[in-house]
Order: sequence, then structure tokens, then C-alpha cells
Amino acid sequence: MTISTSNVTVLAVGVEQYDDPSFSTLSGPTRDVANLRNLLVDAPETALFLPHQFVEIIDPKTNELRKALNDYVYSRSARDDILVLYFSGHGVPIGTDDFGLCMTDTIVYPQEDMVLPMTVVRFSEILQTLLVGNVTPVVIIDACYSGMAARHLIVASSQLVANLRKEVQKENASKYALLCSCASHQTTIDTSTGGIFSHYLIEAANKGIANLMRRAPTLTLRDIFPELYAQTSSYDGESAPRLYLGDTLPNFPFVRNTQFEHQRISLTAYMIKIIDALWNDGSNISLSLDEIATKCGKGAYGNHSKLSYAPWQLIEDVRGTKRKRRLTRRGRAFAQGKLRVAKAMIKDPV
Repeated sequence: MTISTSNVTVLAVGVEQYDDPSFSTLSGPTRDVANLRNLLVDAPETALFLPHQFVEIIDPKTNELRKALNDYVYSRSARDDILVLYFSGHGVPIGTDDFGLCMTDTIVYPQEDMVLPMTVVRFSEILQTLLVGNVTPVVIIDACYSGMAARHLIVASSQLVANLRKEVQKENASKYALLCSCASHQTTIDTSTGGIFSHYLIEAANKGIANLMRRAPTLTLRDIFPELYAQTSSYDGESAPRLYLGDTLPNFPFVRNTQFEHQRISLTAYMIKIIDALWNDGSNISLSLDEIATKCGKGAYGNHSKLSYAPWQLIEDVRGTKRKRRLTRRGRAFAQGKLRVAKAMIKDPV
């Protein structure tokens, strides 16, 4: 199985410090971003992404996040890319059907106790920008939808999350994912070690899944969500995450499955028979697959390709023939006892 994440970029945004005193200073967003980077890039047990695919922005101003999104879309060279946009910080409703990500320079209008809409990054404008570049949005938001943590804002609609989902569908048809930390009328919990939602997202991803209906070397957000929901709900019965997935969202992998049973490939007697047959007492012959099955047995026929895997690389196809096999230079050295190879290897499915 070949799994590619080369078309995925992760943009992780954490906002802790706010210029407007109406907002409380948060303790967790920087840690949330660091934990996500470790999960997706640094930890070999779970990581699927290279360092250049993970971009983090801490305490940006509104125009800095807009610029980062514009630069990402403008720099795309291929269609059907996926942007995983992660946000940890304060968030506020904008009207009845939109949501604002609050940056360090977001301003609250004191007479109405509401943010000035032009000082937030609207969810709708993010989607519209990504649509221009034909980018599939996967948005993960760890923020309160009922208002700021410091000062409660009046929510004009209790269906904010549902409206956000409609906005995604409108702009991106059915290619989207939206993972929210809570419902529209709920708040999230921030701690010095990170947000509770983000904490359990990392935990669920690290835990892995042993009994999937398919042998899954990787996990999607859909796979992780049940454990995330159970853990978050058990910690705080007042809030629970929500996951919305478009029907045609590409089934891209999010993390490696830590409970996946990796395939162990051993150098068997059948494989040694193939090498001996191709060595032919030093005469070095090529054999078709049918000839390998006749000379070495059906077990050898079913395992011949494994001798071409790295780090063995002992046999290869003969170019210009109809599927004949021969020893490589390494294979000839092995047959003569001049080369030692590992008795077994673990196949990386990713």
C-alpha cells in the first residue's frame, strides 16, 4: 500500500496574547501547536508529514494570517491540494451565520460588547480564499463559539456550528472537513498544558486503533473522532466536539496508527531456493515465474518479489523479457557467501 500526504499542508495557528484587555490571556495555544507538530512531524510512531509541510504561526495579527493564507494559495502548483488549518485561541460569532478567528489585534467595541468584524479573520473568507485555489479545507478549531473566554458575547444564533457547516458546503461542495471543539452554545477549556479538546485530540491519535474492519496503517479524522468524543465528554459533560465531513472528502491519512501490526518479512527457505536456482552453481541463469514455481515450489513463486525489497535487493527483473528474474550484483555476492543480509525486515506501509 502506498499512501501519499505530499499534497497536504498543515497551517497551525495559536493565539495567546491579545492587545484588547477585553480578551483574557490564554495559556494553552502555544503548547497546543507544539503538541500538534510533535504528533504530525516529529514523533516517528505517528508522524506522516515532513517539516516543510507544517507551518506554525504564533500570536499573529489579523493581516498576518490573511497573508499566510494568500501566500499558500498563490504558491500552489497542483490542484486538489489539502490544507489542514488548525486554530487554537479565542473565537467569536459574527452575525448569525459566520465565525471569526480572533488574532492579537482583534478589537472589541465596548458600547455593544462585540468585536469589530474587520479585526477578525472570518471563517467564510478563509473558505472563499481556498476555493480560488481549488484547495480542500480541513479545519480544526479549538475555540469557544459562545463568545470570548473573558467576556461573554451575545450569540445571535444557537445554530452557529450548523451554519458554519452550511457555509463550507456552499463554498466547497462536499469536499471539506470541519472539526469543532464544542457546539455553538458551549465553551472550551484552556489549561497551562493546552486546551482540553486539543489534548484529547493528540491522545486519541497517539492511542491508535487495534480493531478496525480494515488493516489500517494510518488513521483519518473520522477514525480518531469516536475516542476524542468519548474522552472530551467524560472530562467535561458541558461540552463535546463535533465533526462534519463532506461526502467526497479525500480519505487522506492524518497520523500513523500506533496499533497497526506491521508486516514482518523473513528470509525463508523458499527464498534461498530461488537464489540457489538463479545462481546455478555459478552459471547465473534467468528464470521465468513459471520456472521458479516448477524448480522451487509454489511458496517460492509467491515470495520472489520480496527478494527485491530494500535492504535485500538480491534479485531483479530482466529488462526486455516477459517477467524473467535474475540475481543482482548483491545477489551474486550473497550466493557466494560474500554478503550478509538481515534475516527479517519490517515493511513500512506508508
